[in-house]
Amino acid sequence: MADTGTVSTSNGSTKEHDGSFTAKTYKRRWWILLVFSFNNCVQNAMYNTWPPVADALQIGFGWSDSFSAVMLLMYCTAVIMGTFPVMYSIDNIGVRHGMVLSTAVSVLCSALWLVGLPLRQTWLLALGSFLNGLGSTVTSSLPTVISTSWFSVSERTTATSIASMGYLGAAVAFFAGPYISGANVTASEVINKDTLPTEFVDQLQNGVLNILYFMTALTVVGFWFTIIYFPSQPPQCPSKAQTHPRESFWPGMKHLLSNGHFWKLTLAFNLPNGIFNSWIPFCSVSFRSLGVDEVTSGWIGFSALLISSLLSIPISWIADRFKRKLKLFLQLANGLALALYLILALIQRGCISISDHQLSIAVLYILSIGAATCINGFIPIYYELASECAFPVDESLACALLTTLNNVIGVVFFLLLLIPALALDSEWMMWTCVGACALAVPLLFFMKENYYRLDVDTACTQTDEEYRAVVS
Repeated sequence: MADTGTVSTSNGSTKEHDGSFTAKTYKRRWWILLVFSFNNCVQNAMYNTWPPVADALQIGFGWSDSFSAVMLLMYCTAVIMGTFPVMYSIDNIGVRHGMVLSTAVSVLCSALWLVGLPLRQTWLLALGSFLNGLGSTVTSSLPTVISTSWFSVSERTTATSIASMGYLGAAVAFFAGPYISGANVTASEVINKDTLPTEFVDQLQNGVLNILYFMTALTVVGFWFTIIYFPSQPPQCPSKAQTHPRESFWPGMKHLLSNGHFWKLTLAFNLPNGIFNSWIPFCSVSFRSLGVDEVTSGWIGFSALLISSLLSIPISWIADRFKRKLKLFLQLANGLALALYLILALIQRGCISISDHQLSIAVLYILSIGAATCINGFIPIYYELASECAFPVDESLACALLTTLNNVIGVVFFLLLLIPALALDSEWMMWTCVGACALAVPLLFFMKENYYRLDVDTACTQTDEEYRAVVS
């Protein structure tokens, strides 16, 4: 076997020697990761702007819960329509130009919202959500590209977890909604909205506008961070796998469509994740039947997304130490999520009764945070295993396919919310989460895990001809 070694250079970068190949990482990789993760969080925060203030929108603007569903529907539709054209374009223009366009579109979205809300032009608000979805196609599809392009093999899963922490932004939206707007709306106020004083209604309207000012500031900061410094790739590759030729767009798409194990993993990821992250913005609607007010529901959603996003880092750090056991990680997480969802569904159904209100709130916190961690905390591992299974297809294309199907599920979920009978009875949402996790169990069991990309990095003596024979 070829001699290997690691050398630290005077500028803080690290070189790894592997025979004729020398890997190198740069300190600036942390800036790239920070900027990418920040923009991902901002776009997810904008995605989750409207549902946490659904009650305030009913009172202040006369818009029902269906308005929030339509806004999310526009976002998901844009992702579905735009993901593959955008990924094809990035193949030609590079990651930097793709990120600049993505952040610029987010700024345009926030501008349309600032104009549309005071004028009560819902079509401008919907157009803004559509544009935010187009911009999000970049940040939702490139986490593994960023980690593979800039980070060594031992850091890759951890870097993917930080790059994909977009749900941290959705958590911020739960906090921003009730507290920046001052919209502490109770269930009784929604029922008696026609009798509320004008001053209270005006306060809610101004509060929602303040949320949009906050989101606009975040998009502008993200745009300027990207403009300042965000190259498409480092001067030298951090791992041998990064130097390996990738399949071009159309051959890669054909490869993925015929890869049965990749599709099992994709469905096992998207069924629980797509439904959970479509439900969590509407947890205030879902928990309304349990007597939970909007602010408390917002704190539950905020805590669930925040803690699950932060826990994804240590989870991914552990996974980096057990790189060939990723499927086991996912099976354990999905099984626990199924159990937690089932308890939540039984509580909402009334089969499990908790007489003390404060205790019931605490239980909702624990169950929601646990379920969110089992779903969102393991997203980086799904991304990494999908990239391994799809290799030598480009990581961006594999993640783009995961993202597209995720939003297809979101579209179906939000369309169901537009049905009046289902909009009034939210119990079906939780049982859908239970069913999604149950379906993921056999999919993960029969999915065969492969580590083609890791083999390139670890099998130093393997020739390209031998590798092509393995993956063909």
